[in-house]
Amino acid sequence: MTTQEIGQIILKRRLDLSITQEDLSELTGMASKTIYLIENGSGNPSLETLEKIAGVLGLEIKVQIRDVES
Repeated sequence: MTTQEIGQIILKRRLDLSITQEDLSELTGMASKTIYLIENGSGNPSLETLEKIAGVLGLEIKVQIRDVES
């Protein structure tokens, strides 16, 4: 999944919950600019950052690691 796709999921969920970027910023303790960059696919959030956002928005993060043969 690309950072742009992740950003779109976060944006959609935030809007579904009627939460502003500033509200999400306060609830996660992150700068509103960080939220903006993530939602627009410009940011490269860490797993810890995504966990904070997901926790507030009621989203679940699943990490899949698999061996890809060339």
